[in-house]
Amino acid sequence: MIKRTNIQAFIFSKNPSFKILILKRIPERSGYWQPVCGGVENKESLIETVIREVFEETGISNIKSILDLDYTFTYREVKEGELMEMQDYCFAVEINNVTNIKLSNEHEEYKWCSYDQAKEILKWEHNLIALEKLMCRI
Repeated sequence: MIKRTNIQAFIFSKNPSFKILILKRIPERSGYWQPVCGGVENKESLIETVIREVFEETGISNIKSILDLDYTFTYREVKEGELMEMQDYCFAVEINNVTNIKLSNEHEEYKWCSYDQAKEILKWEHNLIALEKLMCRI
């Protein structure tokens, strides 16, 4: 049974050239690179969660469009001391321009990457699959 529902959102811009934003988690949160990620709260819709998480993790509020990447996956992870069955839904968020990011306390670094750079840095299979889905959509 799914205990927690999450979103993943790749933020991208086509201006001045195509770039994808990835965030590096702090060492206490495993220190890996990822797109914006977070859990659905208080009966939010998935889109509401995307908007909230994008703002919380990057400070971005001016969103041009949100694309459903039609990709979801389940996994198990320990969260708050409990092994939970989780399901992630993947999205892409287009913004008008590459911009400076205001990181949350969950992350220590960010990069605006080309597709090839993002493929090299991202390690999790499901991040890479979602990235491929994004590339097929734009």
